[in-house]
Amino acid sequence: MARFITQEKLTKLYDSLEAHELDFLFISDSEAHRDVNVKYLTGHPEEAGLFVDIKNRQTTLIPWDYQLAKMISEADEIVDVADYHGVISAATIDFFEKRTSSNPKVGIPRGIPYDKVQVLLDAIPNTEIIFNPKIIDNLLAELRATKSDYEISLMQKSVDISNQLVKEIEEIMISRSRVKTEMDLAVFVESRMRELGAFAVGFESLVASSARSWQIHTYPRADPKQSLYQKGLALIDFGVQADALTSDVTLPFIMGPMNSKMKTIVDTVKLAHDAAIDALSDAEYLHEVADVAVNIIEGQGYRMPHSLGHGIGLTVHDSPVLRKKPTNESMLKHWTPSPIEEGMIITIEPGIYEKDVGGFRLENDVLITRNRPKVLTNSEPIFIDLI
Repeated sequence: MARFITQEKLTKLYDSLEAHELDFLFISDSEAHRDVNVKYLTGHPEEAGLFVDIKNRQTTLIPWDYQLAKMISEADEIVDVADYHGVISAATIDFFEKRTSSNPKVGIPRGIPYDKVQVLLDAIPNTEIIFNPKIIDNLLAELRATKSDYEISLMQKSVDISNQLVKEIEEIMISRSRVKTEMDLAVFVESRMRELGAFAVGFESLVASSARSWQIHTYPRADPKQSLYQKGLALIDFGVQADALTSDVTLPFIMGPMNSKMKTIVDTVKLAHDAAIDALSDAEYLHEVADVAVNIIEGQGYRMPHSLGHGIGLTVHDSPVLRKKPTNESMLKHWTPSPIEEGMIITIEPGIYEKDVGGFRLENDVLITRNRPKVLTNSEPIFIDLI
């Protein structure tokens, strides 16, 4: 699998952290706390600790599964925890004691469990732990926000399967031949994507009839007792993970006949969706694109209770985020505009949610290219006449 970060970006990581006088960056990916940056920097998909030696410009991976790491991961050194009776913390302490001097400065990302940090302090009590999201987390997010040609090629595989699923979902929904309930559709999509070549779901599929779709993220994600064929607005939100990167698509259903409110919502969301994609060609910052979509929705008297979209890649919610410029003075103090950059893969997903008719969200994945945005997925509203 190898690492996903390019050599150019890896050099930028070293240079940026060295400028802040850090000796090491320590990242932990565990069942208790998943951190996609281990996978991004080494390609390793499972539980591991990662030391980035900034001065010597080397990476050391301490994986739970050494054989897997040797086969698919890329690091300057891979430690076999079998030498430490399978205990990652013991291997971490030994490495840290041998490779560091007194008073090392170690940067850690946001959310790392305290017990992982305590391991470093146990090894060298004078370790200076640097927790600064503006330096560390923002830098890693910035590096992941744009995709290399290699990452784009991997995403294309997920997109191709997603588009085939969109076509098949439309066929079975209109024919009413294979699915009756929300769970029926979720099971079909998640099994069918594997048949088409996916090795995992990007996330648990969300299927909601008009009775539940107004909840945005429903619980349960799909209800085995809830019929899909109820008048109103319904949807399925699914992701395909093929070769590590995940797509994210929401396909909305119009269970007709439509009343005037349903038609207004459908037309407004579709207009906001298309206008946002058009705005990507000329806008300089992502918040400008969000402004276009939100203003259209609010102009019809509705509100959108979530961001317009987000980055996708090794995780379904990656950097960047597309949301309006804040108006709150306190939020503005900590806000930095995000430029639109070539190589970003983002979702555009405007939505309106009303309890009496359901929720309607239209989501497609978009690649930012040098000339114009490229819409990768083929989600469009599907009309089903219940009469």
